[in-house]
Amino acid sequence: MSTPDQPTVMVIGNCQADVYRDLLRTSQEVGVIDVRPVYEMTARDLPRLHADLARTDVLITQPIRDDYRDLPLGHRQLAARLPTSASVALVPVLRYAGLHPYQVLVRPPRDRSLVPPIAPYHDLRTLVAAATGDHDLLEATPTTEQARASASESVEALRVREQAHGALSVSDLLEGYPRWHTINHPDRQTLATVFDRILGHLPAGLLSDPPRISDREPLGATRAPVDPAVERALGLPETGPRDWLVDGAPVPEREIVDAHLAWYAVTPGVVDEGLRRHAARIELLGLMPA
Repeated sequence: MSTPDQPTVMVIGNCQADVYRDLLRTSQEVGVIDVRPVYEMTARDLPRLHADLARTDVLITQPIRDDYRDLPLGHRQLAARLPTSASVALVPVLRYAGLHPYQVLVRPPRDRSLVPPIAPYHDLRTLVAAATGDHDLLEATPTTEQARASASESVEALRVREQAHGALSVSDLLEGYPRWHTINHPDRQTLATVFDRILGHLPAGLLSDPPRISDREPLGATRAPVDPAVERALGLPETGPRDWLVDGAPVPEREIVDAHLAWYAVTPGVVDEGLRRHAARIELLGLMPA
């Protein structure tokens, strides 16, 4: 619990931001203001949010477009509610497809909360197979060129987002092929380095004894398999995993593929949205016939 003489910090973002917020909560030098995830906020949350922003000394937030979900929740709109003396750290959402070139997220416009069963990630091979009926695609593996291009594209896409928003620069961390668990769940080393850079962006002296990430993997409960072809292409040791780990329990990859195919068959719009949103990556990986 914060005291009146402590600086107050608000953290807004996704599961990555949750890690940074939890770290700050362990400090005795700052008070952390709890807020609902921005994607869950409604108009009823605005009065409390505005009151909290008015007493916030440091806002750490991911880039959010103006009028997100038809509410004034954009990062610039939030920053305008801060005291004039407050600081803002804009931290990009990290995505990295180097280890998982076929893995994507799909948010159907009609219901952005829809996720497939067992593992909440989509595989482009499964999406294209569902669209075309060509189940041979389920066995596709990337060529060396495709795997390297996928990793490079992740770095460049993050760099573009950093520059577009004037956000903290962290894209260089992807250049060394970090061992992430999924495309949006970084390993602890990446998270620790990003947190250090966030701290370096905050007012001097805010934390004399900064908290440090523990030895556990805070985002490692779900881990996607890594194809040996990807490891060879990127010059990485063969460490896997070879099947999914979901909440720590092993799940054969084929079980997830079959569950997703069945789900696509009864959930209209998801496959079309996936093909539309990820057309460039599908082409990069050679999944659609010429």
